[in-house]
Amino acid sequence: MDRRLLAAAYDRSAAGYDERFRELQRPKFRAAAPHLIAPPDSLCLDAGGGTALFQEWAQEEKPGLLAARWLVIDLSLGMLLVARGRAALVVAADLARPPLRPASCALVCAFTSLLDEVPRALRELAALVQPGGRLVVSFLRAEAPRSLPLRVAAEIDAGQDRVFVLRKD
Repeated sequence: MDRRLLAAAYDRSAAGYDERFRELQRPKFRAAAPHLIAPPDSLCLDAGGGTALFQEWAQEEKPGLLAARWLVIDLSLGMLLVARGRAALVVAADLARPPLRPASCALVCAFTSLLDEVPRALRELAALVQPGGRLVVSFLRAEAPRSLPLRVAAEIDAGQDRVFVLRKD
């Protein structure tokens, strides 16, 4: 997959993205909510967070989660321009090559954002999770991988998606 073309497509859809996808994303966030645990001031990652709809939802439904420091990474600059209104930290980056040190995040979330190099991106995101932390990732049900890099603590149906809560022991 050509990352420049992918980023350009998301750049073009950034202005209308929230209206089109807000109601599709929220069931995933709600399904994952009991597993979204992060100590205050810890670093958490919204990987492929686009316009930061996850932060919008957390502000409304799970505000305590925002006591952590959230970083939104996405390949699309257009999406991140919208995200800047919701998230303090936004960075343009490839999910298969995240710009963070290993074991730097208490919680990593990737809600239906792993579109290319899925095994590599899963390994890279899992490497960012601190011991005792979690990687929460969702996929369209038909695209869910059979192999995951961490212990599966929960597997949840969420509309058209499957949410996996992975724990690093």
